[in-house]
Amino acid sequence: MISVPMFNLAQVTDVDKLTKISTEVFNSSQHILGPNVRNFELKFADYIGVNHCLGVANGSDALVIALRAIGIKKDDEVATVANAGFYTCAALNLIGAIPVFIDIDSDSLLIDPIDLEKKMVTNKIKAVVVTHLYGQVAPIKDVIKLCSKSGIKVIEDCAQAHGAQIEGKKVGSFGNISTFSFYPTKNLGAVGDGGAVLTNDGQIAKIVKQIRQYGWGEKYSVEIENGTNSRLDELQAAFLLAKLEDLDNWNQQRIKVAQQYVNAFEKSKVKVLKNTLKGVAHLFVVLTDDRDKLIEHLAKSSIQSGIHYPISDHKQAIFKQNFKDTNLPVTDDTVDKILSLPIYPGMKQEEIEHVINVVSNF
Repeated sequence: MISVPMFNLAQVTDVDKLTKISTEVFNSSQHILGPNVRNFELKFADYIGVNHCLGVANGSDALVIALRAIGIKKDDEVATVANAGFYTCAALNLIGAIPVFIDIDSDSLLIDPIDLEKKMVTNKIKAVVVTHLYGQVAPIKDVIKLCSKSGIKVIEDCAQAHGAQIEGKKVGSFGNISTFSFYPTKNLGAVGDGGAVLTNDGQIAKIVKQIRQYGWGEKYSVEIENGTNSRLDELQAAFLLAKLEDLDNWNQQRIKVAQQYVNAFEKSKVKVLKNTLKGVAHLFVVLTDDRDKLIEHLAKSSIQSGIHYPISDHKQAIFKQNFKDTNLPVTDDTVDKILSLPIYPGMKQEEIEHVINVVSNF
């Protein structure tokens, strides 16, 4: 029987190539903030279409540093969705900032600008985090239009959307600042952890650079508060430089798989998200009223599936009863219906067809 994993790292890992790269880094004796980090920062900034890229230790640190770099402090209100895995809320908790939860569009599960506009009236929002969830492109232009009237900063969370575009312009280049994760299963993944913060604003970039290394201006001279130690490893930067060359091709492979799924599931019992083919297909998420049964049905045919994400942020135990009166009807309605199907570069046609047949026969 064909077995289909959620993701197959072997398909995006050229062991011989990466081994050669690692040997070169080891022999260089420059393992922290060396030439590979600088080269990756320059090339990734150019790829996204911004002036500045600063490598950091991981995507979570990228969010924390980005928030601090634009001036978010304790008790500041920051708007975010509640269906994106708590990553933004984890960053806000570290700072002591307060999330203002925005509901999502029922067809895409992305931030709903209409709900954002309503909550901008009743809250003192200082920033909005726009998550390009599942590799889809969020309505970033609508959000920026709303925020520009009030001087509200916009952070793009692009952890699942490396290379996604809106009218020829890549996500990560629209907001005041953007963040990326290079977790191994991302569209551009390291062989371990890694992240980056990008911006067109030179002053913000300077602050990010200081925060990621102890708050230093010059070496050992601490000039700003809340400095930390969050640097992209030289080795991971070297791996990312090599993998960046394949990113667009890998994204196209993902989109081709997604296109086959979309065509096949048009008349099935699962609902496909409307923006699935407008991004880079990091995940292929469907909605179903019988999720547990579908998971079991897939497992019997040796097909892995996942839930991204099973608990909405405002319902997480850490918040206790803080958000018990929060009204997010679409978020609450869809959290028990979402299911992610296997999708990755190098996915074999027989694997794709196996998933299609099993889902279609559900």
